[in-house]
Amino acid sequence: MAKRKKKTINLQNHPESLKAFSWCLERNIRIYPIPSATQYQIVIDNGVSKIVSPKLYDKTEWSDKIWELYRHFYNENKVSV
Repeated sequence: MAKRKKKTINLQNHPESLKAFSWCLERNIRIYPIPSATQYQIVIDNGVSKIVSPKLYDKTEWSDKIWELYRHFYNENKVSV
């Protein structure tokens, strides 16, 4: 029987990704996938409104896109100390 390949996590600058994730959750910004046929759409939910992406992502792309969006919101809105 063939062995399964381990999926590697590539989160470019991993500590910053986790900091961005925490920052967004503290501000009630959630980003998650919803299935659409065989692909996924990304939803950005800030507690007041939800934005659904018009683009469809396959099962290997949506996770990277979510991390990218968390980092985007963090970098665009963080206050410099």
